[in-house]
Amino acid sequence: MILVGLLLAVLAFVAIIIVLNGKGTTEQTKRTVSVLVAKNDIAIGDSVTPDLVEVKEVDADAVVPTRISDPSLLTGRPALFAVVKGQQVTQEAAGISTTISNINIEGQLQPGEKAIAFQVDRVTGLDFLLQPGDHIDIVLAEDVQPVQETQDSIAARKTDPKLQPRYELVNGLNNVRTVKTILQDRRILYVSATRIRGVATEAASPTPNQGGQQNQAQFEVVVIVFAGTDQDAELIKFAQNNLGEQGALTAILRDTQDPDHEVVTTGITLDQLIKLYGVPLPNVVVLPTQSPAP
Repeated sequence: MILVGLLLAVLAFVAIIIVLNGKGTTEQTKRTVSVLVAKNDIAIGDSVTPDLVEVKEVDADAVVPTRISDPSLLTGRPALFAVVKGQQVTQEAAGISTTISNINIEGQLQPGEKAIAFQVDRVTGLDFLLQPGDHIDIVLAEDVQPVQETQDSIAARKTDPKLQPRYELVNGLNNVRTVKTILQDRRILYVSATRIRGVATEAASPTPNQGGQQNQAQFEVVVIVFAGTDQDAELIKFAQNNLGEQGALTAILRDTQDPDHEVVTTGITLDQLIKLYGVPLPNVVVLPTQSPAP
C-alpha cells in the first residue's frame, strides 16, 4: 500500500509539472503581438503606404497602445511624425488616428519650424474638413482705408528725398476691399475639431437622429495650428489681431504632392477686377426730376 501511495504521488507530481509547462507555453505564445515597423526611415510629410512597412512579432510588453497590425490600414496619409528604421509605426505617425488625445505638437516640427495658430469659421475653414497632415494656402481679405501722401510731404521730399513721407486719409473713400494669398504650402499640425473624425465614426456605426439623418459634429469655430516661421507668425498676428475675428483668413486646401510650392498671384482689388477681369464699373444714374402736378 505504501508503494502504491508513493507511485500515485509521483504520478500526480508529474501531471502537475506537465500542466504548468503547458500553461507556461501558452502564456509565452500569447505574449507576442503583430505590429508594423518601418523598413527605412520615414520623414515627416512622406506618404505612409504599405510598401514602407513590414509586419513583425514583438513582445506584448513592448507594443505601443496605438499599434497598427495590418498594412492594408495605411491610406497613404502624410506622416505626422518621423519614424526611424525598425521603429513601430503608430496610428498618430501614419495620420490615421481618430482621436485627438496625447497631441504632441513639438514632435511634428522640423528644425526651424514654429507652431502658429489662427481661427476659421465654417466657410473659411472648408466646412471643417481639414485635418493634421494637410497642406494649405492662406488667403487674407481686409478692408483698407485708402491713404495718399500729403502735399507738404511731396514738396518737402523734392528738396530732401531722404525725408520720411507722410500720409493722410483720402477723403470721400470708404474702406476698400483687398484680397491676397499671403502664405503658401503650410503643413497643418493640429485642428481643434474636424468633421473628418465625425464622418469616420458615423460610417462605422451610423446612428440616425430624429430627423432621419446621421448625427454630425456641431461647431462653428475651429482653430488651425500649422508649421511656419516667425515671419509667418507676425503676418498672421497682424492679419487676425482680434481673437474673436472671423473671415479675415481663409484656408485653401492643396495637394500635398503639388510640385508648384509657390504660385505668384496678383491679389484682388477693385482696380484689378476692372482691369484684369473686365468687371464693369457702374455709372452714376441721375433720375429725371418730376415736374409738379398742376
